[in-house]
Amino acid sequence: MLGWNSGAGSPAADCEQIALQLIGAARAVAGDVRRAAALLPVEHPARVLAEYVLEVTGRLLSVRLEGAVRCAQDRARLVRELYQHLDRLADLAPHTTAAP
Repeated sequence: MLGWNSGAGSPAADCEQIALQLIGAARAVAGDVRRAAALLPVEHPARVLAEYVLEVTGRLLSVRLEGAVRCAQDRARLVRELYQHLDRLADLAPHTTAAP
């Protein structure tokens, strides 16, 4: 999705469907970010940043779809950024161990 250019002639309906799929993915990853951040102390800088990222994500996901390549690419970038943030949180969050 990120490699497409707006002149590729992709039908608006296709771009809208892709954007909708990406919105679902962004919401799922945002939930994972929220859960990972909740494992950190309230004042931890990574948790504060995660809360800000989730707030911005909520605003971005509420923007009306335009059915254009650019709109779908914006959602793809958001998903990528959420995964990157989740990876950073996973390195910081305390891990629970299961008894054998």
